[in-house]
Amino acid sequence: MSVANAWAQSEQAILENIKPVAKLCLVGQDCGNSRATASSASALAPTPVTAAVVAIAAPVVATAAAAFDAAAVYQQSCFACHGTGAAGAPKLGDADAWSARTEKGMEAMMANVINGLNAMPAKGMCFNCSDEDLQNIVEYMVSQ
Repeated sequence: MSVANAWAQSEQAILENIKPVAKLCLVGQDCGNSRATASSASALAPTPVTAAVVAIAAPVVATAAAAFDAAAVYQQSCFACHGTGAAGAPKLGDADAWSARTEKGMEAMMANVINGLNAMPAKGMCFNCSDEDLQNIVEYMVSQ
């Protein structure tokens, strides 16, 4: 089979696949072999459908703050370092290690969390956390 012949068959197959499967004729229009009439249209008229109306309960919307679980995010994103003390990270529950940081204030701690410090990357390992989420995690770690 030549390339030209294969191309022609391929093009014919495409045209066959996309050809119209039906034709819509409105009342009074020529429809090829016949003319659409009101009687032919009424034969195809839809029958009315009755449906029961069901009340839908109002959706319950939880706020993002209520849905945020600082402890769970800590386990997922922070535990590797803050659970083990890796690279000098203050460990969860180590009041002495955290007191030196809390004395500087939340604003200073948040600057370190957001921008990173030493081995800790910016935002720790929670790259999709908002600043508010990060502060909730810091407050969780300090309170333990």
